[in-house]
Amino acid sequence: FCLLTDHNSQHTADHRNATMIASRAAGCAAGRRWLIKGGSASWQGRLHHVCDAGDERALKTLPRLFPANGIAGSEMGGFLVHGPSRRFSTVPDDANARTKSSQCPLSGRSLSSDAAAAASATTSTFPNDDVTAKNSKGNQPELTKVPSMPVFGSFFVAVPFIGDRLSTFMGIPIMTAGNAYEFYPEMRRRFGDFYALDIPGIGSGPRGTCVVLNDPAEMIKVVRQEGSHPRGGVESLFPFQSWMRSRGMAAAGKGDDPGFMGRGDTWRRLRTFLQTDLLSPQAARGYVPGVAEAAAIASRGANSYRENLNDFFNYAAFDMFTSVFFGQLTRTADPEAPTSAEDDEFCRVAVESLNLLIAQLMDKTQLPLHKMGVETEAYRKYVEAQDAVNRIAREKISRFTERHEAGELDEFEKASYLARAIDRLKADDCAVTAEEFEDICVLLLNASVDTTSTFMCWMAVHLAVNPAAQEELYEEIRAHVDGSGGAFTAESLAKKRSPYLHAALRESHRLTPVHPTTMTKSNSAGAITVHGREFPKDSVFTFDQFSLGMDPDVVDDPQAFRPERWLPESLEAAKGTPMEVLDHPFYRDPFSQGARRCPGSRVAVNETLAFLARLVYDWRIEAPEGVETYRDVKYEQQTLLMPQLPQLKFVPRPRNT
Repeated sequence: FCLLTDHNSQHTADHRNATMIASRAAGCAAGRRWLIKGGSASWQGRLHHVCDAGDERALKTLPRLFPANGIAGSEMGGFLVHGPSRRFSTVPDDANARTKSSQCPLSGRSLSSDAAAAASATTSTFPNDDVTAKNSKGNQPELTKVPSMPVFGSFFVAVPFIGDRLSTFMGIPIMTAGNAYEFYPEMRRRFGDFYALDIPGIGSGPRGTCVVLNDPAEMIKVVRQEGSHPRGGVESLFPFQSWMRSRGMAAAGKGDDPGFMGRGDTWRRLRTFLQTDLLSPQAARGYVPGVAEAAAIASRGANSYRENLNDFFNYAAFDMFTSVFFGQLTRTADPEAPTSAEDDEFCRVAVESLNLLIAQLMDKTQLPLHKMGVETEAYRKYVEAQDAVNRIAREKISRFTERHEAGELDEFEKASYLARAIDRLKADDCAVTAEEFEDICVLLLNASVDTTSTFMCWMAVHLAVNPAAQEELYEEIRAHVDGSGGAFTAESLAKKRSPYLHAALRESHRLTPVHPTTMTKSNSAGAITVHGREFPKDSVFTFDQFSLGMDPDVVDDPQAFRPERWLPESLEAAKGTPMEVLDHPFYRDPFSQGARRCPGSRVAVNETLAFLARLVYDWRIEAPEGVETYRDVKYEQQTLLMPQLPQLKFVPRPRNT
């Protein structure tokens, strides 16, 4: 048999109590296999201790069974005991080495002759306490391979009935719909800053390998190697692609061309049209007056939605985007204002369709069933919701287009994104067909709600449980708005005028991003060297923009909400410290980078700034009893990591009573 274990320890860098981590073990003799649990956070879940091996085959087999441990065959047979200030090994280092290597260091009993011989011959090298264990190429972290299996990849938890046990056995933290903020930092603790896991349908190769990076300097290499036709996250949305093709949408492409959901010439042509009048700073600023008016109307409804604040923020996000897209005020977030049943339904089914889409991606059985042509119940529900989104969006676009042609638009509507897009469509050199135009407009409307509402929900939580920060933000906003007659303008919301507002959003993103990994890229232009290791063309990399920011060795008191971290003077003081890296653009927002950056990112940021500024200006937000920190608020994986908002209390500011 083969016994492997590890010892609890304190992290020598900061003397924190170690987190228990399960190590893996397997025994070959007599076909037996079992696990001894133990572990220390500072060792990141690697196999540390081989006490005994009944026959030599165990020593040779373990590296093949668990190559992710990074232990070469010649290194098996040694043991290591790690404590706060000591390291011991069976590697011979004195005259008594032979005696020492013939005994188990924990039990004191004799090792078998084969195991003792293996131990005596061992020249073990184990990773040190640094999370970035160095390799032979210099001061670079060593790639760690997370165990995986066919179909489910590295997500053993998805295996029916035995998923949790398999995950524990393989030394992988269990991922659920409500623990992403815990899962990714734990993955970093166990596997380091540079690891590869298999995510079928998203990664590259037959197993779907995806390399996780924490260093923006390395991720930027990947972004620069994207080429003219970069990989996009939409390529992995197989339910959406299938639905588009089944409905004969022009933007879905034909034959082998996946159209807008791919990365070829069709994607580039449609993407260029889509982002015009949307992504540039000047275009985004032009929509601020309408967004600010929609935000002011939406803010009135805050107290009326106390029992379902998630719906309130979804409605507010929809109202603000329709002010951009149509130049219209839909007022769905204000229950006292007249609204249309059509707008209410669209907001509901848009969120529902995206939630159902992500649920299929999370369920690792859905992709193989899809490839076999099996139409699951989950897919049928998704299609029903997506058809409703499609129907309502096309009806709204059609009515707007008819009014545009008849010259019936008001000045606000004439300045909208859709009116400008219709004008561009008529140009002689327009490369987009009318059918493609309508398709991408539907897609844009469908995706307009969730990211913004999730961002705003978390920000409301942080302000409610941090009243001092909320009041400082209120004073900053009031100083600008009262001085301009109560108007919220692009200038008053700019970073130079409202630095604390921007800092508060940045701190909310550090603590509770809409997801820890929102940037997945591929080196489509050619082979690449990352952390000193060569990767072939079309490898897939994802950037963890969350875990480093929760490391106490990088951020002081990382669980605390402190917007002042991101004020200019604090950022200047952070230069030359570990904290400096977090001011890199890759850590600043959830909208990805490069050619596939979210085309509505600037508009979404302006919507978030305008609405939260308005909300704090109108109300003092208070948390209910029992909610003292953001960690008291549960969340779950929907389209993004949506908090299940408690019944926050909205108290009118004195000037409004």
